[in-house]
Amino acid sequence: MGYRVSVDVGGTFTDVVAFDELTKKISSIKVSSTLKDQSIGVIKGIKKLADGLGISGEAISYLIHGTTVATNALLERKGAKTALITTEGFRDIMEIGDQTRPNLYNFWAKRPKPPVPRYLTFEVPERTLWDGKVEKKLDEGVAREVTRKLRTCKVESVAISFLNSYTNPSNEKRMKEIILEEISGLYVSISSEVLPEIREYERTSTTVINAYLMPKVNTYINRLERRKIESNIGAQLHVMQSNGGMMSAEVAAERSVHTVFSGPSGGVLAGMHIAKLLGEENVITLDIGGTSADISLIEGGEPSFTTEGKLAGFPIRVPMMEIHTIGAGGGSIGWIDAGGSLRIGPRSAGADPGPACYKMGGDEPTITDAHVVLGQINPEYFAGGELPLFQNLAVSAIERSISRALGLSLVESAEGMIDVANANLCKAIKVVSTERGFDLRDFALIAFGGAGPLHAASLAGELGMKMSVIPPSPGNFSAIGAELADVRYNYVQTRVKSTKGITVDEYNKTYEEERSEAIHDLINEGFKENEIVFEGTSDMRYAGQLWELNVPVPAVISSENDLEQIALKFNEIHKRRYGYNLEDEEVVFVNLRLSAVGKREGLEFFEEPIGKRSAKGALKGEREVFSNEQIVKCPLYERERLCSNNRIDGPAIIEEQTATTVVLPENVASIDKFRNIIIE
Repeated sequence: MGYRVSVDVGGTFTDVVAFDELTKKISSIKVSSTLKDQSIGVIKGIKKLADGLGISGEAISYLIHGTTVATNALLERKGAKTALITTEGFRDIMEIGDQTRPNLYNFWAKRPKPPVPRYLTFEVPERTLWDGKVEKKLDEGVAREVTRKLRTCKVESVAISFLNSYTNPSNEKRMKEIILEEISGLYVSISSEVLPEIREYERTSTTVINAYLMPKVNTYINRLERRKIESNIGAQLHVMQSNGGMMSAEVAAERSVHTVFSGPSGGVLAGMHIAKLLGEENVITLDIGGTSADISLIEGGEPSFTTEGKLAGFPIRVPMMEIHTIGAGGGSIGWIDAGGSLRIGPRSAGADPGPACYKMGGDEPTITDAHVVLGQINPEYFAGGELPLFQNLAVSAIERSISRALGLSLVESAEGMIDVANANLCKAIKVVSTERGFDLRDFALIAFGGAGPLHAASLAGELGMKMSVIPPSPGNFSAIGAELADVRYNYVQTRVKSTKGITVDEYNKTYEEERSEAIHDLINEGFKENEIVFEGTSDMRYAGQLWELNVPVPAVISSENDLEQIALKFNEIHKRRYGYNLEDEEVVFVNLRLSAVGKREGLEFFEEPIGKRSAKGALKGEREVFSNEQIVKCPLYERERLCSNNRIDGPAIIEEQTATTVVLPENVASIDKFRNIIIE
């Protein structure tokens, strides 16, 4: 028995959570993120929490990490110098893309530049046909000539993506062998390993991004491993994936593209867990940190997944939780555009220099500064009092940049900043809900992150949602979610065949091949074969359709009747998603997918007996707060002293170490048996 520690690195703060496997108690802290080298902040946070618990690094039995290293490297274009090798005649695949226009009516829209410049894209003679037949073997003479050019160009990483290689990877594998024979130690990604599925551009893009990120992620993991050893932390390091599972650090170094959305997935897992405790099947999770807001929809108790993610303008076709992110966090900067309108974000002050009120060199007004000016954040109790804020600096920043430009008072400017941020957040929540046919009146809002509880009541009211829920330790909630993660790996093979054209044996053989690979990987993670849970899905469409729906399917079938049932299931899901189906049309499999899950014992949220103390026992004073340009005397409550069954009428402010919750005048807040704050 020891401590399971999880760490989530955000753009402003690094959250660290420890779970005592003996007492089942959860402890947490926040430290400032060190974005130039995240490993410094990670180890600093672990040490600080360990010192507070009176334990050494040796007491840590498990270490789980949600990181933004890959995300930041791609967004900031700070990945490796990468080359791409393609089939002869297909050099411009990354330049041409798929011809979609994200800004349909913008005549001056510019396509983002690929991570691989054209001068580092090379062609080699080879050809594999759609059915896996090798029409032309790799020209090894040209392959070695290209390899010599790679050395001359001093590239750090190489992506190889040949036409139809998902059906037969032999030419890709040989190209990789030749490169490593000539240049040992070079990072090489091949599409048949990164993404062995149909669609040339998406497969190439995903492989290029993996190659672009591998050196950066490897360097970071090696640095963190070294610091971990120096701190006497012997626990094996695991990294959160975009799919809500985790994998060993060694695998993460090879599959770097799977960590692009590593951080936010923990919050969705924790939100799903809270929803189940509350008996709420439909919820929206909202994680507002210092830099961004991450929004996800949970329907029927299950999160949404996608294989059609995009970042920095390029497709990333790996399984991931469907999370919509916007630049609206506590550090998001308020500014005036050319038309004289107030805007918020996406630029953020981050952790360095941070909001103006941090007194660390920042002089631009942020959402945090606005909350401080309005009295909603206590400058003396921010981060539990460890980071005192300076209200006078927040006032100066807002007056200088907003009030003077718009001719508004200080309070009008601060409230305007909050209103614009809330409007942005409402729009983002609608993107994942009402724009897809969901009725928000059927959903609860679970808000967390350091800034989430400040906005939750306003957003839920504006959108007409059932209620808003503030879970325990909201500022560390994504790190808590990492404690709930299982080890999860995903596998895929393309089989473009109709439900009437594929045979039972072919279907089962495909899944058996994926299952064998999964068993090998999870045994390496320390699981026994009988401990592995398999989940099958398939990307399916009607014949002639250009897009697919992902449908849960069995990983083993026994008869053609099972294939007919899968077709019926697809029709049902299609009608639920789009409002119609075509029952007489042929249903086609495109990709057969398998998830292999190694289950871990998760942490528990224990029920608390009904409290005998009234909420008055948690009252610690009152503070003047601005609301609709009026001063309101607001009672202040200490969350740790509230107990289940307590009820608080708004207006009120509930403070805790990692967050502040605002209860509006029209709201009533209550504490449930799991210590959630329920605002209705």
